[in-house]
Amino acid sequence: MKRKSIWKELNLPPPPKRSSKASGSPVAAPDPIGQEAALQSLRSNCVRTLLSALQTLNSEEGKPPAGDEAYPADAPGVAEAVERELFVHHQSVAGQEYKAAARTLVASLKRNADLRQQVLSGEVRPSQLVAMDARELATRQQREEYARLQELETRRVTLAGRGSGALSTNEYRCGRCGGSMCDYLDSGRRDIGKCETWGSKDGQGSSRLVTCLGCGHRWEVDDV
Repeated sequence: MKRKSIWKELNLPPPPKRSSKASGSPVAAPDPIGQEAALQSLRSNCVRTLLSALQTLNSEEGKPPAGDEAYPADAPGVAEAVERELFVHHQSVAGQEYKAAARTLVASLKRNADLRQQVLSGEVRPSQLVAMDARELATRQQREEYARLQELETRRVTLAGRGSGALSTNEYRCGRCGGSMCDYLDSGRRDIGKCETWGSKDGQGSSRLVTCLGCGHRWEVDDV
């Protein structure tokens, strides 16, 4: 004799049957082929952008300079080599750092004609290019301006470290560049002859060291 179900004996409805499918939306499995295609598309776009930067025209007329009727035949190969080294430099991961570095290289190559020529001629290898910092990628004018500002800051720190502290003023005018933005430092040196002539033995007759902040020219001012 077939035994009744426990639910029938208790006069209760049976519980709902569990679905064989997992609850919730199914999670799509990774698509290696699609991911690889997206990566190759990104890297190909990077190569095209680098090639465009390497082929930036120097003249305002939109033509290559005289004696350079066409771009170097190996420019596409150079662009591919640069991208390949860039990819390796970032541990073969085309993430945000790779993209940011690519944008920096493209911008630098577009504005720096000397760097473009060095890369195309092989003077700067792709492995060297991708390892350059912002200062090395800068144009000659940018490097000169940076060096000037660095020298100016060094002078300022040197003067400030002498004890009394350098102060800013526009009271003086530079004899070299005509600028009036200066720092000065009282040296405390006294001209004994002048002090005795005027019957003074105190601090009168001391000199002041003035430095032009525009060109770095330095001169002394007496009787301050």
